[in-house]
Amino acid sequence: MKPKAYESSDYAGLVCKNAKFYYGHEETDGDEWCFTAKFNGQKIKIPSSKLNVKDPWNCGECLLMGIGWVLTKYKISGEG
Repeated sequence: MKPKAYESSDYAGLVCKNAKFYYGHEETDGDEWCFTAKFNGQKIKIPSSKLNVKDPWNCGECLLMGIGWVLTKYKISGEG
């Protein structure tokens, strides 16, 4: 499976063989948009305020920072 990246004004995502990453309006914590990652049978959810980005409305930047946090803290393997 080849990676698939997508982005719009209110969401961005990346789908890979072993993981799925998303940031945008479909995942929230109260009124706050969230980054989510699914891999190794688990789901990680990070509110935008915890991503340490300059602009929480920049979905591409939030997606990249979320992926960065996941790569820093977790080992990704197996099916997504």
